[in-house]
Amino acid sequence: MARFCIGLFLALILVSTPANAQLLNDIIDSPTGLRTARSEVAGKQLRTTVRSFPVFSSFTGLAIEIVSSAGHLEGRVRVQESDNWSEWIPLHFVRSATRGFFIAGFHGDQVWSSSEFEVEITGPSESPIVLGRSGVFDNRNDEDRAGANDTPPSPRSADAQLEDVIVPPPLITRAEWNAEPFQLGSPVPLANPTYDYMTFHHAAGYSATTYEEGLAQVKSIQDLHQNVRGWSDIGYQFVIDRSGRVYQGRPFMDSSTTLAQEPVLARGAHVGEQNTGNIGICMLGCYHPSEGSYCQETPTQESLETYVTMFAFFSERYGPTTDNIFGHRDWSSTACPGDNNYVLLPSIRQDVASLLITGNQAIATAVLTADPGEDGTVLISWEFTEDFGVFSYRIERTYAGNTIVLAEALGVASGSVSDPSITGLGSAFYSLYATSGDGRTQRVGTVEIELELPDSFFMSEAFPNPAASRSAIRFYLPYEAFVNIELYDASGRVVQLLKADYETGEKWIFSYVDVSKLTSGMYFYRIRVEGFSGNVFDETKSLVVLK
Repeated sequence: MARFCIGLFLALILVSTPANAQLLNDIIDSPTGLRTARSEVAGKQLRTTVRSFPVFSSFTGLAIEIVSSAGHLEGRVRVQESDNWSEWIPLHFVRSATRGFFIAGFHGDQVWSSSEFEVEITGPSESPIVLGRSGVFDNRNDEDRAGANDTPPSPRSADAQLEDVIVPPPLITRAEWNAEPFQLGSPVPLANPTYDYMTFHHAAGYSATTYEEGLAQVKSIQDLHQNVRGWSDIGYQFVIDRSGRVYQGRPFMDSSTTLAQEPVLARGAHVGEQNTGNIGICMLGCYHPSEGSYCQETPTQESLETYVTMFAFFSERYGPTTDNIFGHRDWSSTACPGDNNYVLLPSIRQDVASLLITGNQAIATAVLTADPGEDGTVLISWEFTEDFGVFSYRIERTYAGNTIVLAEALGVASGSVSDPSITGLGSAFYSLYATSGDGRTQRVGTVEIELELPDSFFMSEAFPNPAASRSAIRFYLPYEAFVNIELYDASGRVVQLLKADYETGEKWIFSYVDVSKLTSGMYFYRIRVEGFSGNVFDETKSLVVLK
């Protein structure tokens, strides 16, 4: 066998980049130190072994981070107590659906104390294995094992139901994400006798933007909570992905009820010893930058809007006040929900309070589309399908962290608008907002497009054309070059020099022409791009000046 140690440089890179440390901290009671790992290759298999430093707290299970590009790993652990080693115990592995890391562990009934443990991980030889942080837990006192509450939840009065102004978002059910059955008996009611708190979580390395990613990640978190930590089910009552979709976590006490019917919620396992009366909602993704490069996410507008709506719905229908919206770190020693989320809690509380006044009853329904053209101009079209009292509407675009208004008008009308102002690559988000006569604003349509750059030189039509005061000329350079743009009248005379300068390449560039002092008529703008061998691009297009 060829033995080798994974280099410190590789270990630092791989261990520092994943963001699952927080997720690990949320399922362990005590972190444990690990000695230097040993690795060996046998044929096509790589085996990595590590031994812990002494663990003085009592524990019934453990978990460990593993970083690897492998699609599948196997492993086992043994525990030493009083100089005797236990039998090898198989580890259960949970892999993030969008990240190259695992959390492995086990839980059982035997209690160890003043012990050490040894972990052995096996995978394909071409995929290095790096063992990260580890920890132990004692699940004998878990609230999931404590039995039912003594007092049933208090029902709402019929009069309160008549005042409802919050409509809950659509819910992706446990059946849709293929949840495993509840373990350890039956769920118990969350309230005892009332619902008191709402808590904001994030899922650390388990991020998801698409529906398919969301289904996979919620399933993975349930796997981790049930089969590594030993909880009855996924710890949260609800999960939100980065596109604002809501997934059911713990089952309702009556599985036949919908969220809009105000089901009796089951107690979760999302905050240690503080779960009774506490509704936990988890945002998929990692939002704590100090954790590493995988944890730089900021909450999307869609996810925040859903969070506000969910918190408002539970405040109205179940009773927790906006003052009782907390982050996970307010209950225990954890970075969750991450700095990028936690700093938003004051504004979230304010938004929830405002929504409880205005409500979120639909103002309109609409369809919004965005189509990027060959010249890089995006055509945004919208159609209102239902109008429940629209006073005005607007189209917004968010790109590269900046949001601008592309169009706004009073009343309600379908239409389209061109957006020629994006000059680079990346995702652009377009949103249609409707405002009612009483001042409520809702996003009634959204679409995301991925922008691409042309393969060669390209000059678009001037916009607007005809023009009365100013028009924009947009062109694309694939590489750095000297650009000359001139405006000619119908007789061929140069009336304006628009540009004569070097420009960097691989981007769209704008040149503006002032036609306010020109007479009405036909004009021509010509672009010439000079290279080492003369002009490499030369094109002329027309511009109509109309006063």
